[in-house]
Amino acid sequence: MSVTVRDATADDVPAVAAIYTHYTLRTTTTFNIEVRTPREWRDRFEQNIVAGPYQLLVAIEGGAVVGYVETQQFRPKPAYRRSLEISVYVAPDLQARGVGSALFTALFARLTDDERFHRAYSIIALPNDASIALHERHGFVHRGTLTEAGFKFDQYLDVAYYERAL
Repeated sequence: MSVTVRDATADDVPAVAAIYTHYTLRTTTTFNIEVRTPREWRDRFEQNIVAGPYQLLVAIEGGAVVGYVETQQFRPKPAYRRSLEISVYVAPDLQARGVGSALFTALFARLTDDERFHRAYSIIALPNDASIALHERHGFVHRGTLTEAGFKFDQYLDVAYYERAL
């Protein structure tokens, strides 16, 4: 697979939204249960990426967005400002083909020299062996699990907290 990773543009947002919408409607990977509107996606991009300190990178194959990784505020309180939450999503038909690794490699190459941030966190809905393996390959360490923290598709779900030093 020949994937390139680059900064997302406003034109990429609909493709990013389509990937995320799949996971919202069909999986327990995200605890969102409602699809974000196009306006919500545009506002999120403008506030967090264009105006804010966060990143949205996309993986491109054959001219199409096939995955993305985003950083965002870990928690809303000011003392968390040097901590990031990281989310990575890959088009469902391209999983286990190196897209997630390409995204993480590009992202962490940037974050290594970014002194604004100290730690990265990922919150992984369980079970999700593929995501756990991806995170561990890229230096994340399991820091704890919250049991039955979410409820989606008529089931309680656990979440694992993963951390990586930057």
